[in-house]
Order: sequence, then C-alpha cells, then structure tokens
Amino acid sequence: MAQSRILTVGTFFSEFVTNRRVTPMTGKLFGTTGVRKVYSEEFDLEMALNLGKALGTYVGSGSVVIARDARTTGLMIADTVTAGILSTGVNVIRAGIIPTPTLAFITMKHGFDAGVMITASHNPPQYTGLKFWSRNSMGFTAKEETKLEEIYNKKNFKVANWDELGKESRFEDSVEEHIEALLKRCDADAIRSKTFRVIVDPGNGAACVLTPYLMQRLNCHVVTINGQLDGHFPGRRSEPDEESLGDLIQMIKQTGADLGIAHDGDSDRVIFVTEQGEVIKGDRTIALLAQQAMLASKRGTVVTTVDSSLVLDETVRRAGGNIIRTPVGDIQVAIKVAESNGVIGGEACGVYIFPEAHLAPEPFLAVCRVLELMARTEKTFGELIATIPQYPIIRSKLECPNDKKESVMKSISETLPSKMRNVKEVLTVDGLGITMEQGWILVRPSGTEPIIRITCEGQTREAVEEILRTSEEVVRATIASA
Repeated sequence: MAQSRILTVGTFFSEFVTNRRVTPMTGKLFGTTGVRKVYSEEFDLEMALNLGKALGTYVGSGSVVIARDARTTGLMIADTVTAGILSTGVNVIRAGIIPTPTLAFITMKHGFDAGVMITASHNPPQYTGLKFWSRNSMGFTAKEETKLEEIYNKKNFKVANWDELGKESRFEDSVEEHIEALLKRCDADAIRSKTFRVIVDPGNGAACVLTPYLMQRLNCHVVTINGQLDGHFPGRRSEPDEESLGDLIQMIKQTGADLGIAHDGDSDRVIFVTEQGEVIKGDRTIALLAQQAMLASKRGTVVTTVDSSLVLDETVRRAGGNIIRTPVGDIQVAIKVAESNGVIGGEACGVYIFPEAHLAPEPFLAVCRVLELMARTEKTFGELIATIPQYPIIRSKLECPNDKKESVMKSISETLPSKMRNVKEVLTVDGLGITMEQGWILVRPSGTEPIIRITCEGQTREAVEEILRTSEEVVRATIASA
C-alpha cells in the first residue's frame, strides 16, 4: 500500500494543474455538458432541427438513438431533432422517456452510432437542450462538440434523396435492460436479505420510470414521493440538495426509513439522505465508495472535479490511492477515468462514474453499491458515512448574464486575490482558484446557467464564511458594474 499523505489547502490547486490535461469546452453553443438554453428565448425548433441535421451529417450513416426527460418541450424537440437526423439518411431509434444514464447504456450496449438525450438536466423547467453520447457510452468530448458546432454553424448539411431518408423505429425495453445489468453488478441477494425501507424522490423527473422499480427488484419496501412524470417539476426544483429535499427529509424522520434517494431531472445525479435525515454531499459518498472500490481492485486512482472537498483527497490517500482532479463536468471526469484506468470518478453534485459499467454517470449503480455496503456491514448509511470526515464547505451562486461572464471573470481575476488574506496561490485553469492559509475558494461561471458559482472550503466555519462574504461582495459588485 502506498504511503498515505494528507493534502493541504496549499497544494490543492497545484496538484489539480499537475494532473490536468483536458481543455474545457469554450464554444458558444455548447456548455459544460451539451446544449442547455431557455426555450423560446435562446432555443427554438429551428435550432433543434439544425442540431439534428448537424448530428446526422457528423455521423454520416448508421443509427442514432433518441430519448428525453419529462420536460414539457421534450416531445416536440425530440420530433424535430428526429426529422433533422432522418433528412440526412441516418436512422433514428426512439426510446421515449428514460434516464440519461439509460440512454448512454443502450447506446453502448447496442452499438448505436450516437445517442441524443433531450434534457436540461437539473436546470429549471423553462430550460431545454440536448446531450450527445458516443457509442463508448461517454458524452461527446470537447473535440467532438467543436466539430458538431462547426457543422451547425456552416449549415453545410448532408441532404438525402427522398428514397434514401433514414428510417424511424422504437426501442421499448431500455429500462428493463438497464435494471438487469445493474442487478448483475451488485450483490443483489445480500441487499434483498435485508428488506431495506427506502424513500425515493425522483423530483418528477426521468428516474420515475426506473429507481422505484429497481428498489422493488431488490426487495426493498419503497415509498415514492414526487413520483409522477411532470415537466413543470411541481414537487420541488429539479436540483436535489438540502434546500429542495425538505419533504424527503421529513418523511424519512417520520417513517424511520433506512435511506433516502433523490434525483435531478434527467437522473444523472443522485443525492443520499441518511436515516437521521442528513443530506450527504456527493464528494463524501464518492470517498466512501472509493474506499470499497480500491479494496476490490488493484487500481487506486480516483477522479473528481476541482470543486470537490479535500476530504475526498485525504480519504483516498489514506487508503493508498491517489486523486486526479479535472475541470467541472462529468465528461471531463469520464475522459480522465478512461485515460488513467481509474477505479471510480465523480462530482460533488452527485455524479458517479463506474468504469466497469460504462463511462456515463451511473446514479443507479451508486444506489446499489450503498445498499450493498449497508447489507454486508450491517451498518446504517449514517454510521458508514460518519467514517468520512467533513470540512466546512459552502457553495453559493450569483446571477450573471451569459454575455457578461467573460468580462466579469476577467475583472474578478484581477481584483479578488487582493481582497483575500494570506494568499498562497492563484490559478485560472477552470475559473479562478485561490488558496490561502485558512482555506481555498473557486469562482467559476456555470456552463449551463446564467450564474457564477462560488465554492469555499476551510478548516473552520468562521474562516469559510469570511471567505465567502468577501468573495460575494466582489463578485456581486463586478456583475453590477459590467
């Protein structure tokens, strides 16, 4: 076993730079993952049609599978994208409403030439968009997105003759195939023997069609809230976190459930809630699962993003592994997992990548692995996660128009470091990162929403609150004057 080493805040960002070789996507059409925009203001059906034509032109031949989440705009956008693809002579397989991970899974399993998910992930209901997937189950890389965007902008689309148009067909069994694959990758018998009481909150999103049924197949007593598909997201906002999961927390406390499970709109994220009603940040759960993964594998590399807690680094290093950090985005994590032969990857927002399954986010396997660990150790999730320490970490976000982000970030990079005390290092590899004796801060523009995100971590709550207060003042003033 490698000698363990505690990663201090002073080495956090320098190690990120050392391990970083992935260039963040900077195109105007694509964000952190795919295309995500407000319908009728930034996105319309002409854009959807041309994106379909661009993808068909890029693929050239073969078949593309299309699915969607529950958003109100989903069906007509799927129809329009389908028309664009068919017009290039490429076939389309329609998979209906399924989770994004299921779409990625069947794209890989059946060897489709590409997959398209009509979704805006965790964004509010007025957003819509598309995520693109390769046949290796990984989302389109920056290079692939750039090529697709070039075709889209030039509008030099392939046009098939009337008798050479693509054909449309249906795929009805994708969820069942995904569930069967998940059951084979966990100790289903051990989980079934415990008859866990589980509360599932799909947030009216795509997980409605999968997670409750997976839990039933694992012999869990399941209660579902916000379990009907509804693109208005009436139960709660689509992003699952401590603020939005009040109903789930209350129900767990009232029923004595063993575990709470919450998803976002397209179900590429999962957040866990303990039997005591504590919402657990994703990076702590990654640390817990990484420990187990390294015990079962000779591999010891764990991949996460630059905004994850230092606790993940410390936990992995104590177990004899090493951490690689990437810019924010599950595709960035997946690329590095593949390059480094990583054992697991993930993001603090609740993304988990298990390379033995595929290279897309796999929240459902994360659920299975948590239940499996509970069954084998005969410990509650609260007891298990208590072994993973936590530092005070605060995440904040401020509204900022997309067209101002570049100038705002440039100004912040020049002014914010001078407002901080005991600065050790300033880096601009993915937003603005500042390390200080008392903690670290990351300020970066969202790639999916008109906001700027601020993440602060430190050794004490007081230090973190002071860092955040100063940062918000500078960022807010900069946005106002931009």
